[in-house]
Amino acid sequence: MRPNLFAGLLLVSLCGTGCEPYPDSPLFIYGLALRGDGSPFGDTELSLEGGRAPSVFGPLDFTPYGMTKTHANGAFALEILAGDILPRMEGEDTRLRPNFRERFRVATPVENGRATFASFTLATGGGDSEIPVMRLWDANLAWADAPTGRALTFAPIPPTPEAPQGVVVSVDEPQEEEGVGLEDPLIPLSTLQVHGQEGLVWQEHGVASPWALAPWLVEDAAAEAQVRVVSAGAWNRYPLTSPEAWLYFRLEWRSERLPVPTGSLRPISRGAACHPALDAPCPFTDGHFAERKPHELWPQAPGTPVLPVGVSLDAPARLSRVVVRNLVTSGHVLVIEGSEDGTQWTELARRTLTEQDGETGNSRGFRRESQADSPWDPPLQNRGRYFLDIPLSGSPTVRHVRIVPMWRGTSAMVVNSLSELSLFE
Repeated sequence: MRPNLFAGLLLVSLCGTGCEPYPDSPLFIYGLALRGDGSPFGDTELSLEGGRAPSVFGPLDFTPYGMTKTHANGAFALEILAGDILPRMEGEDTRLRPNFRERFRVATPVENGRATFASFTLATGGGDSEIPVMRLWDANLAWADAPTGRALTFAPIPPTPEAPQGVVVSVDEPQEEEGVGLEDPLIPLSTLQVHGQEGLVWQEHGVASPWALAPWLVEDAAAEAQVRVVSAGAWNRYPLTSPEAWLYFRLEWRSERLPVPTGSLRPISRGAACHPALDAPCPFTDGHFAERKPHELWPQAPGTPVLPVGVSLDAPARLSRVVVRNLVTSGHVLVIEGSEDGTQWTELARRTLTEQDGETGNSRGFRRESQADSPWDPPLQNRGRYFLDIPLSGSPTVRHVRIVPMWRGTSAMVVNSLSELSLFE
């Protein structure tokens, strides 16, 4: 049973019926910090950080806003001025205030590599509210023998956050399109990440234990595996004696990182040249898995046709698999094309990336906007960034391979960034 933090602590901040806060009025957001076994983080200092966008696009820059200390039972209260979290008050655009923050963030201490954080904001209203309970997830990552090699095992993912008493939970309607993460975003969604020395080697959403480690996914990289779990939602508190509070939140659990068993498989594309050719070594075949932007490698004048990105092998080969890592594109279909001479191209495979209409719903939108809010780990995107394992069957002999994102089946789209394009015989 979730403790009722709000009832006892709220009394200190109530005003008369219908009272609206001023921009400098304090609001209180209540929470509870627990270890994985349910014991509290008692008498523990927690930092409250606020995030502002350094530019129109890009992740928020979180900086310290305040401090709080938990009670013996792990309960805590975060004090925020109303004008620093609500974008409009009494007709004033409070986003111009020097201390206004797009979102706020609070996190548990890291123990054995595990931690939990919540990022949140108030959309409307001006009352106090609660964030979900922040309880560590004892993931207990381990490698086990499997019929195909090795498998990563971990504990069941955390349950759906329990709503506080007296709130109305906002539920996004299920989407009919296929894809991971399109159900109710309040239901925790797991993501496996394999971290290399210079970037992500692999990422996969909706994983369950045990997860089979395919050798071509990690190649010969020195890497670490991690599982992260995200829940996003919104709830409205509408007390009789204070203003309502629409709270949007992201709750994220991180597991420890576990070294991946060292592999020896190398793709035949390792060290191959880029297509089109570059004067420097190709960054998409070097095995470093660092994200690069093609428009910086091949500058183009505005209005010129989209330039497909690919690699050229030293000799023709019959491919069995293509692995695409960290592809960022707005296309909804990816076409893999092959050629012997670099002039005549044949479609080798086609993979749907995302539906054309995209995500809908306020909670899904907040989950997408807060994907870079982790204080410890890289952004956790489930749309627009792709890691693809594409088997090929009966493909012709080719020397050149390129990837072509498409929109509505006919329009080629730009490859915004890419880490690695691996080809296997």
